[in-house]
Amino acid sequence: MSLDNKIPSTTSATAPPPYGVTANEAKEKKSFKKRESSMPTGLVAAFSLGDDKKKPHLEIGELKIERVDEVKPPANSANFQTVEDDSDDSYLAAFEAIGVSIRRASGCLGIGHRVLPGHIGLISRRGVPEFASIGQHYTYNEFRTLWQGTRPLSDKIIKHKNVTICNVGSNQGAFIQDIKHNIIPLGPGRYVFKQPYKLLTSVVSTIDRDGAMALQGGRLLYGASSTAPVNGRAVFVKVPAGYVGLFRDGNTIGEKPPGEYVIYKQGMEFLGNANVQEYGKNLDTIRVYTKDPTPVMVDVYVRVELYQPRILRGKTQYISLIDALEELVALKLKDTIGALTRNELQNPNEIPDYKGSSLAEYLKAVSTAELSEFAKSVGGSLLSIGFRVHYEDSYQNAMNNQAVQTLKVDTRLKNANAVAREEKIIAEGKKDSHLVLEQGRITAEVERVEKMAVAKAKAIRAIAEAEAAAIRTVANAYKGLDQQSIQATVLERLAAQGVQKVKEISDKTTVTFVPEGFSGMNSIDLAALRRISPASQQNIPESKPPSGLFQSPSQQESKSRARAAPRSFAG
Repeated sequence: MSLDNKIPSTTSATAPPPYGVTANEAKEKKSFKKRESSMPTGLVAAFSLGDDKKKPHLEIGELKIERVDEVKPPANSANFQTVEDDSDDSYLAAFEAIGVSIRRASGCLGIGHRVLPGHIGLISRRGVPEFASIGQHYTYNEFRTLWQGTRPLSDKIIKHKNVTICNVGSNQGAFIQDIKHNIIPLGPGRYVFKQPYKLLTSVVSTIDRDGAMALQGGRLLYGASSTAPVNGRAVFVKVPAGYVGLFRDGNTIGEKPPGEYVIYKQGMEFLGNANVQEYGKNLDTIRVYTKDPTPVMVDVYVRVELYQPRILRGKTQYISLIDALEELVALKLKDTIGALTRNELQNPNEIPDYKGSSLAEYLKAVSTAELSEFAKSVGGSLLSIGFRVHYEDSYQNAMNNQAVQTLKVDTRLKNANAVAREEKIIAEGKKDSHLVLEQGRITAEVERVEKMAVAKAKAIRAIAEAEAAAIRTVANAYKGLDQQSIQATVLERLAAQGVQKVKEISDKTTVTFVPEGFSGMNSIDLAALRRISPASQQNIPESKPPSGLFQSPSQQESKSRARAAPRSFAG
């Protein structure tokens, strides 16, 4: 009974039910509203109300399905006989039982037609079928008798007029029609029958192909696959290992283990083979749209295991758990990706309440719980699921171009930063090298100046020591000579040096002659003169120190030099 959702929610438990609604209906609606708050949401709610809140549309029960090797043929009658064994006599006895004439061998001295053991001769006598036994048969003198050859009794089907021989081997079967036009399967065995019994099919193998082989239009047709059955008036079914065959009789669904089965009763239907092994499958690519909208293609891999296939088929239209999950996965992806923008799709770390960086892991996280709940509710288990998101060619090309341009910009920026860092390193290196070179140059210059100063100091000391020694030597040489002799000696030396004019330097006691234009006398002579002539020491000019020596005259010496400016005279 359907529920009326328009009942006012203000109706109390004690108030009378609305007009047209019985007390039981009102109680049922109240109970439904109470259950509604605890109903599962999301994907499972789209299919069921839970494990025990929704009854399957098919009842689970046991069905009587015959195996091919257990099928019993029709009872022996005047039109149908089962051959006991493969001997020639057994076939002949069966022919006689259904009223077919048997011609025995006649002694014709080798003239006529010969039937070998394991064969049978076919004779048409005035249009009526006859069979010839082993031996020689002469039929030439019989009017309207036609010899139609011999056939081995091991052939699967031998048809002669209205008589049929059908030999069905192991893992084989065939369908016949009886007097009442019922379809009856034939399992392994040897059969002889005549009209109105009719052979509807050839003898076929029941193990060559998984799934169903149904009688339609006078021939047996295979289903598209093991799980896509084809049904007809009669069906041979093979259930392979690892599968369970599902059958329905009216509103009851049953299952059978692996084997070869046949169904030929009115109302019986083969639903398909359900895989009860652990297996996986790549689902068809699912197309969804983002909030923007941007078309997105999602590839999904699902791995499941089905424990109770009858519950799955009873609650859904599927016998494959993956097929049932595929519809739910598509619905979940539309809801999930439809709530995201393209930017969030490309940058999963920007998705609210998600701390990961993988879109596939995000889709897995938001889908696994509901999909697992649904699989459990229909008698199975979701073992794993994986996602891969990509875009259509046009969007993918645009995104690839954008990614390439972004990569180029990033690469140029990285290269520029690298060049700048390298140039900075080189500049700092050059600067450091220049500083090192400049420091070395300054250090070398300081060392050179210090060495020159030391050398000059040594030279000054050496010259001073040499002059002091020379002065002492000259003073010792002039010692004991009078002023006249010293003057004469000095003049001789000056004359020897080519001096023609001298200046007169005189004082109260002594007159000394020096060359005109001579900037100074020999320091040794002057020192000697000063030493032996103290009275004239104030009037003797100072000679300049040797060039290259850093010496400055004292203030007193400068005043003495100014007072002792010589006067020139003709010598």
